[in-house]
Amino acid sequence: MNQHAHFFIAVPIKKAQKQQLHNWIIKNKEQLKFQSFVHEEDYHITLAFLGAVPSREQLINLSNRVRDIVSKIPRFELKIDMINVFGKRERPRIFWASVKESSHLQYLQREVFHACLEEGFSLDKKPFNPHITLARKWKADEPFSLTDWQQEFNLDISPFTVEEIHVYQTHLNRIPKYEAIEVLPLEN
Repeated sequence: MNQHAHFFIAVPIKKAQKQQLHNWIIKNKEQLKFQSFVHEEDYHITLAFLGAVPSREQLINLSNRVRDIVSKIPRFELKIDMINVFGKRERPRIFWASVKESSHLQYLQREVFHACLEEGFSLDKKPFNPHITLARKWKADEPFSLTDWQQEFNLDISPFTVEEIHVYQTHLNRIPKYEAIEVLPLEN
């Protein structure tokens, strides 16, 4: 396998919600002085970052295992509700949107995470913090004000139903850079 390719498992964001987030970003882009913005087609919620995968067989085995697990998990709704940052609050590394707390999402992530560990993947052990990355690296001289932007983020984005998760491959030289190589449906 291509050793430069990285893989991850994620919840895709529905088209309507991607568009609402993207429209908000476009409207505020002049004031949001970040070095880069995520392409709207790349919006997702990561469940497990796999990194480089040594063999196609290991990825196929994991996909089959996760497919079996998620086919028994009922579909559920998620609602995008606020924005936040990772890194220093005045010079954030990552600017992101969160979803309202969901026990269904937590359960899905836990099941996927354990399947990855059982298939021999080494995963980040940080607590799961579901988010949709919107932009990276604050570049302005003046400090970023999260409070101001949280007040500005007054979108009423409609909830969406999680019907499937995807195994994505990263293509660093393309935009959008994430390609869904497997679609794993939740229970009907």
